[in-house]
Amino acid sequence: MQQGPVDLVDESRRHVARQVMDDLGEATISVEITTPERLATIEREWRDLSGRALADNAFLEPSLIAAAADTRAAEIAVLLAWSAPQPDTPSRLVGLWALARQHAFPFLPVPMLKTPVLDHAFLGTPVLDRDNAAAAFSGMLDAIATERSLPDTLSIGSLDASGPVAAVVADVLARRGSSSTRLETRLRPALLKSVAGSGASPVAPSRAKALRKKQQRLGRQGLVSCTRHAGDSEIAPAIEEFLTLEASGWKGRKSSRGQAILRTPALASFFKRTIVALANRDQAQIIALRLDGRAIAMQVTVQSGETAFTWKSAYDEAHRACAPGLLLHQEVTNRFLADPALHAIDSCNHHDTGHMAEFWAGRREVSDLIITVRPQRSLAFGLVSTVEIAHRRLRAMARRMRALLQAARQHHAAPAVPAGKAGKVQP
Repeated sequence: MQQGPVDLVDESRRHVARQVMDDLGEATISVEITTPERLATIEREWRDLSGRALADNAFLEPSLIAAAADTRAAEIAVLLAWSAPQPDTPSRLVGLWALARQHAFPFLPVPMLKTPVLDHAFLGTPVLDRDNAAAAFSGMLDAIATERSLPDTLSIGSLDASGPVAAVVADVLARRGSSSTRLETRLRPALLKSVAGSGASPVAPSRAKALRKKQQRLGRQGLVSCTRHAGDSEIAPAIEEFLTLEASGWKGRKSSRGQAILRTPALASFFKRTIVALANRDQAQIIALRLDGRAIAMQVTVQSGETAFTWKSAYDEAHRACAPGLLLHQEVTNRFLADPALHAIDSCNHHDTGHMAEFWAGRREVSDLIITVRPQRSLAFGLVSTVEIAHRRLRAMARRMRALLQAARQHHAAPAVPAGKAGKVQP
C-alpha cells in the first residue's frame, strides 16, 4: 500500500513499497523505506538477520546509522526488506541497507544516493539474508524506483567485490537490465581464517630481528604494557584518549592534508556515541600500547557477525623510531587469530599499503560502482559516471605528480658524493 512520498527527516511519514516477486519465484518481499530512528524498534530482527547474513558489514549496524544521521551531514534513507509471512511462518527481516541522499559533486547539482552514508565508513555492501539475497536486493531496487522522491542513481562505495553479495548484485542488475559503471577496483589487506594462506604473513628473520630491537629500545624507556578497553566503564575514557592521541599527530595539524576527528565536533560526537553503543553489545574494543601507562599507539576495532573491522588507529609520533604502531599491530593480530568467534578481519585500508599489507596475507577486493535502478540508462547516470571517472583520473595524475616532485626534492637534497669516493658505500 502506497502512502505518498517518503520524507527522509520525518519518521511519521513512512513508505512501504509494493510487494515484489523475485523473477525466479523464490520469495515474496516487501520493502520499507524509512528513517534511521526506525532501527531502534527492530533490534531483535536485526540481530536475527546478522546471524543469517550472506556477508557482515559493521558499518550498517543500527547504532552507527543512527549516530551518522545525527551529524546532519546528509539525509539518510533506510531500506528494510521483509519476507512475506507464510502459513506458520512470521515475517522476517531479510535485508538492510542505508543510503545517503546528496549531490554527486558540489559543482554538479544532480541528486543521487550514496553508500556508505559517511566518509568514515569503509564498506557499502548491503546486509542480505543468505537464502533470500537476490529477492531482497531486487526488492530494494524496485522500492527505490517506485518512490518518486528518491533519485534513481546510486553510488556504491567499497562493495566487497570478492564476496558473495557482489555476485548477487551483478546477477540482479543483469536480470533487470540496469546499467552500472565500475569506477575502481582495489585490494586491501585482510585476515581470512577460512582461506588457506590468508592469515598472518610469516615475518622475515631480518624483519623480526629489527622489530625485537625496537621493542627492546622502547622497553629501555619505561614499562611497556598492552591494555584492552571494552567495558562500560573503560570504553568512554579510552575513546577520549584515542581522539587526543590522533589529534596530536599529523592529522591534527592545520597545515596537513589530514583531518583529525577532534577537528570536527559533530564527527567526534558520532564516534563517541557509536563506539560506546557497540561496546555495550561487545562489538567494539580499543587496544592500547602503553609506555609507563601512557598510550603511544591505539587501535579501534568494531565487529559485526563473525567479522572484525580495524576502524581507526593512531600512534605517538615522538616514539616513531620504536615503531609503536607496528608493535601494537603484532599484538592485535595475535589476539584476533586466537579469537574463535572471528572468521575474518577487514583492515579498512583504502589501498593495499601500510603495515597491514606487510603482515596480513589475505586480500579483500572492493569496488566502487555507479548503478541505476531503472532498466533505462538515465541522463543523470551517464553524467555522474562520466564526471566521476574524469575526477578520479585527475586525482590519480595529481598523486603521481606529487610523488615525482617529492622524489625530485629528495634527489636534490641528497649530499653530493665527494670526489674519489664514487662507488663506495657511504655509512
